[in-house]
Amino acid sequence: MPQSKKPNEDAANTAAVSIPSDELANIFGCLGPIEILHLRRVCKTWNDAAKNTIVPLTDFKVHDIDSYNTMRTMATALPNLQQLELGSLTHILTHMNSSRIGPRYVNGEDPDEEEALRSINDITYEVDMVSNFTKLRVLKLENACLNGKYPYLFNFPLLQHLTISDCPYLKWDLGVLGGFPLLKEFDCTRSEVLTGNISSLRVLKDTLERVTLQFCPQVEGNFMDLADFPQLKSLILRQMDSITGDIRDVGAATFPKLENILLPYNVYGGQEYMIMRISEAKDLIATIYSIKKQPHRHPSLFEDFNWYLSAPDWYQEEFGYPFSCCIVRAGSRLGWRWERKMEYTPDYHFEVNWLDPLPAKGSSEYQSYTEALQDMQSRMDRFPFFKGFHQPPTEEVFNRLERQYRPSREEMEMWENPSSSHE
Repeated sequence: MPQSKKPNEDAANTAAVSIPSDELANIFGCLGPIEILHLRRVCKTWNDAAKNTIVPLTDFKVHDIDSYNTMRTMATALPNLQQLELGSLTHILTHMNSSRIGPRYVNGEDPDEEEALRSINDITYEVDMVSNFTKLRVLKLENACLNGKYPYLFNFPLLQHLTISDCPYLKWDLGVLGGFPLLKEFDCTRSEVLTGNISSLRVLKDTLERVTLQFCPQVEGNFMDLADFPQLKSLILRQMDSITGDIRDVGAATFPKLENILLPYNVYGGQEYMIMRISEAKDLIATIYSIKKQPHRHPSLFEDFNWYLSAPDWYQEEFGYPFSCCIVRAGSRLGWRWERKMEYTPDYHFEVNWLDPLPAKGSSEYQSYTEALQDMQSRMDRFPFFKGFHQPPTEEVFNRLERQYRPSREEMEMWENPSSSHE
């Protein structure tokens, strides 16, 4: 015969079931979504408590059919989910007669016709139940098989973090971000059919802290349209060919909290901006230096930028890339230098053109400066092609240097074994 439960076990179970629903919801709020889903089955009170629970911020990713079915259950059982990632429904697609057979989300409004035809045999799954999660604060759409417009994906009034990555057929416009009045972080990468002007982000002027747009060719506008955003800390605009602007417009009153910035090459002073003349580099660096010296600027601003020398002052040679210049730092002392990009060996550095005065001897800043300077000089001694040069030489001098230069054993080993370490 089965053993009967002990009296204290019965009392504990009765007490657990009798906990008021609102108190249970608070307790469930310390658990993850999957745990809450299991616990809701105990009884109707626990089921009701689960529906009222504000599910804590926890990674939950839809990446296969099982996790998709879990999301469908959550849409009614845990409507207060706060974090959701929609990914691909399968990691492997089977190809039959050049037609893909695999699960994907149902097409939205105005889908791309060619993509819809290619996926006509795919098994489709509804995604509109996502609109039930009205408390969402984090939404990620990464490699999600979406085709067309899905208005219900852009209407979450509490959302603070939005990431859209590698969804090439998701049709949307920056103007829909107005459906996220509390948005703080916006990251969109490789969204080929995204349209709009970055000035549309002005509806989020008072909340946006981080903006990342990468490889979205149809987005246009001037980056200075975001210059008066009071909370903006990071602005990354990579490979955005229709974004324009001029860093000479960055004044002391603009971008008051900016810590990190990356601008496309077609912006004057942007990453990999093409300098037409060697003499132009000094003017560009002077602009960068004046911005960095503004009192509230983050010390690392612009220090990962490179600007390239273009025609007519550039001359071609076999194994190098165009000369580039960049900001350098030794301790607290700022300077800049030219570099020659190489394919198989470490880049060759020119001498540093210092911008800041020499730190006072005996100070802590002087010590950190001399330590960094020793590292720079040690590297110059190892790869001394441009030792003594502060800017690219004429083509005639350059050719003479190449004829006279004797690579070190270290460099020769790098030439013979390109897979070895590259500084």
